[in-house]
Amino acid sequence: MTRTSTMKKLITLLLAGSTLAAAAGVPARYGIIPAPRSLEPAEGVFTLKSTTALTVEARDTLFREVAEDFARQVRRTTGYAILSGAERPRSRIILRQVDGLGEEAYRLTIAPSEVCVEASAAHGAFYGIQTLCQLLPAEIYGDTRARGVRWQAPCCRIEDEPRFPYRGMMLDVGRYFLPAESVKKFIDLMAMHKQNMFHWHLTEDQGWRIEIRKYPRLTEIGSWRRETAGYAGREKSDGTPHGGFYTQDDVREIVEYARRRYVTVIPEIELPGHSTAAIAAYPELACFPDRNYEVATTWGIKKDVYCPKGFTFRFLEDVFTELFDLFPSPYYHIGGDECPKERWKECPHCQELMEILGLDDEEQLQTFFVKRIDGFLRQHGKTVIGWDEILDGGAVESTVALSYRGHAPAARALSRNMYTILAPNRWCYLDYNQQDIDEGGQGLFLPLRKVYDYFPKIDSMPDRSRKYILGLQGCVWGEYIPTSERMEYMAFPRALALAEAGWCDLPDKDWESFRVRMEKGLRRLDAKRVGYCPAYYNVLFLFDREAPYPREVELELDYPGAEIRYTTDGSAPSPSSPRYSAPLAVEKGTRIRACGFTPDGKATGSAVEKTF
Repeated sequence: MTRTSTMKKLITLLLAGSTLAAAAGVPARYGIIPAPRSLEPAEGVFTLKSTTALTVEARDTLFREVAEDFARQVRRTTGYAILSGAERPRSRIILRQVDGLGEEAYRLTIAPSEVCVEASAAHGAFYGIQTLCQLLPAEIYGDTRARGVRWQAPCCRIEDEPRFPYRGMMLDVGRYFLPAESVKKFIDLMAMHKQNMFHWHLTEDQGWRIEIRKYPRLTEIGSWRRETAGYAGREKSDGTPHGGFYTQDDVREIVEYARRRYVTVIPEIELPGHSTAAIAAYPELACFPDRNYEVATTWGIKKDVYCPKGFTFRFLEDVFTELFDLFPSPYYHIGGDECPKERWKECPHCQELMEILGLDDEEQLQTFFVKRIDGFLRQHGKTVIGWDEILDGGAVESTVALSYRGHAPAARALSRNMYTILAPNRWCYLDYNQQDIDEGGQGLFLPLRKVYDYFPKIDSMPDRSRKYILGLQGCVWGEYIPTSERMEYMAFPRALALAEAGWCDLPDKDWESFRVRMEKGLRRLDAKRVGYCPAYYNVLFLFDREAPYPREVELELDYPGAEIRYTTDGSAPSPSSPRYSAPLAVEKGTRIRACGFTPDGKATGSAVEKTF
C-alpha cells in the first residue's frame, strides 16, 4: 500500500470519530498546531481566488517581506498572483500593523470576503500567516501547483501568543553530515509550527562540520572519519568513510533562509569535550600533542579534550571570530557536557595551572575554561548557552543552562537566578525509539503520547524563579540518524507535540484535541514530503528485554475506540483474530503480529510483527 493511500485510510478513520472530535472541543476541527490561545468560530468560509488581493498596511518594511513570501507560496501551489491585487477586490487579505501586541502575538480574523492579520511586529504577522496557511487545504504546502482544490478557510477570530520566548529544536550534524537542503527543510518545518530557535550542533568527536578559513585542516581532516563502528565493542564497523561540511556560503544561505522564517540559528561549538575531530586536525590543542589522534569512529565519551592553554584559547577565539560574521544570533552554544578529566589529571600544564589559580579539582578547571570563553563571547555581545554540566564546579551565572538530565539541574540553575532552557531527555530526546523498543537507535522508548504529555509545570514556582525559564527544546541526536530520511522519521510527528508544549499554556494542551488536529497536521507533512513515523496508528510492543522466557509482553494502542487483534501463527491479524485483553506470556521464538481495529472493522494502521 502506498503512503498516500495509507494516509487516506487513516484520515477517513479520524473523520469518522465524530464523538472524539466533539469531546475535543471546537478548536480541534480547525487542525491548528500548536493550538491557539483563543478561537471564536464564525459562520461561513473565506475562499482564496485568482482575484483575491494581498495588501500591507504597515510602517515596518518587514511586513512587506512576510507578504511577499506568503504570496510566493500561494502562487506556487494555486497559480494566483495575489500580491498584485485589484483596485477594488471582492476578497482580500490584509497584513496590518497595530500597536499594543507582543512581538510574537497576532490577531487573525477570517470573514467571507476578507482576512485580516494584525500584529505589532512582523514576527507576529508571520505567525498569523502560518495559522492562516494551516486553515487552508494542506496542498498549500506543496511544491507544485495543485489542481481541483477549493482554497477555503473557515471563518473565525483568533487571538494568539506564545507561552515561552524560546521554542527550540536541536539538530546534530556532527555524527552524520546532513545536506544543506535538509537543514533548510527542518527549519521550514519548525517555522510552520511556530518554533523559533534552531540549535545547530556543528562539532563533535566524529566530525567538524563548518568551514573555518584560518584553520583549513578542521574540514580537510576533521570533517571525515575513516569508518563508523557505533558503540565500541557492541557494533561492527561499516568500513565506509563518512564526512562533509558546510561552507561559509552554505551557512550564510541557511541563516538567511531561517531569518525570513523568524528562526534564530544558534551555532554550537563543543568545548572542552567532544573535541576529538578538532584535535585530530590540530594535535597541539591536546594536552599531549605528540600522540597520534584520529577523528573518532565510535560513539560515546572520549578522553581526549581541549587543553586549557594559550594556543587552545587563541584557536577558539579565532573560530568564534569567524562565526560572528555568519551567525547574528544573540546566543552561542559552547557545549560543556561530558568532559572527562583524565587527560587534565595527567597533564603537567593543567596541574600547574590549577595550582596557580588555586583550584581544588578539575571540575573547577572546566569552570575556568567556560568562564574564559564566556568572557570573550560577552565582549562581542553574545550570551553563552551550555549543557547543564556547566553548573558543576561552580556555575558561570552569566550563561544559560540547557537542562537535559531531568529537572534537577534546572532547579539548581533557577536557584541561582540563571536563565534556563528545559530539554529533559525522557521527554525531549527525539532520537529515542517511538515505533518499537528494538527498532535500533538509542534503545530508549519515547512514544508520541509521552512527548505530548510533557508540560513544564512552573506555575508553583516563585515569580522570581519562573521568569528565568526561557522555554524548552527538542533534541535530534545523530548517532543513529545517517540520512535525512531517518532524521524526518525520528523527529516527526513528535516535534509537533513539543511545539505545542512550548507555545500553549496548560488549559490549551489537550491530547484528545491534539490527535484530532493531527489528522490535518499529517496531511500537511505529506504535502511537504516529510517521511514521518506512523507509530501512532500502530500497536506498540512493550516488554523487558532482559526478562527470562516466558517473557511478559504488553500490547498498547492509544487510539480512540479501537481494540487490538493479534495472531501467533504468522497469519495477518483481522477483526476476527484473538482480541488482546491482558499481557501475553511469550516463549522464545514466538512470532506475534498485531493490528488495531475500529468497531466497524477498519484497521487503524499497519500490522506490526515481532519475533521473540
